[in-house]
Amino acid sequence: MDRYAFEVRLTQAARELLRPGEALVLDWHRMAICCAGAGESSLYAMKEKGARKRKGLVRLKGEDPIYAARAIFPHLAGRGVSVDARKILGIRLFTSDLPGDFGLRAVMGRLPEQDREPDRSVS
Repeated sequence: MDRYAFEVRLTQAARELLRPGEALVLDWHRMAICCAGAGESSLYAMKEKGARKRKGLVRLKGEDPIYAARAIFPHLAGRGVSVDARKILGIRLFTSDLPGDFGLRAVMGRLPEQDREPDRSVS
């Protein structure tokens, strides 16, 4: 995968729970004024028509209607994200495989690198 790109994949359960005319949104909420990157991510479904109109959201390539906040792009660069969904007491719950403390770890630059080859060079 390109080190500057990222990919969001939906499981079959997530596709089935997404209603017609809806899109999945991977959003970034700024939590601090002093640090532009400080924030938390959220994952929710909304009408695709509304997602298209929102400034700061970009539709990702692919067949699935997925939008992501521009501010989250640098934190997900070079990664793949898998989104699953289930119903609990009749409420749809969309979840991803991002770490639970993704926002804090992302802004501190401490996310683990995926599929990184160990450095075998000898100095």
